[in-house]
Amino acid sequence: MQHQPIRRAPGALPSTEPVWRVTAAPAPLLPALRDAVETDVLVIGGGIAGATTALHLAEAGVATVLLEAGQIGDGATGWSGGLVAPDYIRHTPETIGRVFDRARAERLTRMIGRSGRAVFDLIERHGIDCDAREEGFFAPAHTATLAETQRAVANQWRSRGYAVSFVEGERIARAFGVDRYVGALHFAEGGSVNPLGYVRGIASAALRAGAALFADSRVLSLTRQGDRWLAQTGEGRVSAKRLVLAANGGNAGLHPALRRTALPLHVIQFASEPLTPEERAMILPEGGAFTDKVPYLFTARIDGFGHLISAFATSLLVRGERAQLREAQRRLRQHFAALPDPRIAHLWEGVAWLNSSFLPELYDLRDDAIVIQACNGRGISINTALGIEVAAMLATGDRDALSVRPRVPAPIRLHAGAAMLPKVLMSLAYLSN
Repeated sequence: MQHQPIRRAPGALPSTEPVWRVTAAPAPLLPALRDAVETDVLVIGGGIAGATTALHLAEAGVATVLLEAGQIGDGATGWSGGLVAPDYIRHTPETIGRVFDRARAERLTRMIGRSGRAVFDLIERHGIDCDAREEGFFAPAHTATLAETQRAVANQWRSRGYAVSFVEGERIARAFGVDRYVGALHFAEGGSVNPLGYVRGIASAALRAGAALFADSRVLSLTRQGDRWLAQTGEGRVSAKRLVLAANGGNAGLHPALRRTALPLHVIQFASEPLTPEERAMILPEGGAFTDKVPYLFTARIDGFGHLISAFATSLLVRGERAQLREAQRRLRQHFAALPDPRIAHLWEGVAWLNSSFLPELYDLRDDAIVIQACNGRGISINTALGIEVAAMLATGDRDALSVRPRVPAPIRLHAGAAMLPKVLMSLAYLSN
């Protein structure tokens, strides 16, 4: 990997490019589509879900074309925090049984519980250069009540065979360099990656497996003609028997049934200048990554170049680059005594697309078309797992390969107001922080 540490002049604003643009391994050189192409499966979207699906279809011998509007990883993937978190957002292995029948709930839990392992196995199998760190993912508890709940959740995972434990507060203080949590859930098969390097590596593996990938090939129209799907780009056209939409937030622009089915959560991501050896010895000295459970959540991890990477959700009260920079510095000072004067090198805005269920979704558009819409802040691991499963289903025709049952999409009620709700809630959380 090529990397020159960025050290900003006093008073200068950080780079608005994600740190991954500096540290990721090079992208495969992909052409734009300029011909008429026929294939079995067309995948639209060059993020983790689309690239993983294309790779596994090609490995199964299925003729596959992938179209990406920009470059591989240009969407939410390349602007994310890169956390590998094999956990639910709102549910546990027990509470999900109140949403689905027991068999379906256990199947979903297995997919999520194995999703971190799926990421690191894929990286190892294809030799992907993406600063992979299987150092564990933590979900810290800030109150004794939450800690007690987390202990029970650890037992739920462990009883199903997963390497999940609850780590008590004294140990967490040493491991994090933060003295504000009473303990934490620990997912041993979690961690972090350079998300842009990860998806570029998957795309390169898909090319080697025989998939045809095209960049700078935005789909301008998508129609059904006879028994085939036709996708028109600026200079080319794809005719496919089957279709996978994997553009996440961009799915709404590809098919009318997907309008108003997801909500954007805008997140300010930031990366410090590389920590000094003294700072590194005090902050996450044992590695790992964490996201806590407070309403105005805090997250932290360190990459292979020594950048401390964190984030906060956008609100109505922190606006503009300088205000966002001050908030990033305040948050690091608040959590890490070893950083009285944080130096921010990169500060950028990403977006996590949320389903109203906070669960991964597959949508059935009929006519041999399926949609992956699964970010919810867990896109690295869950989109990897779903891409593998969707490819297996398409290659074999066996819908039992899917842990998520495809359903007909339905718009979120009062979508415009619901889309503003995350920012309003984060504003209230900011005031209480």
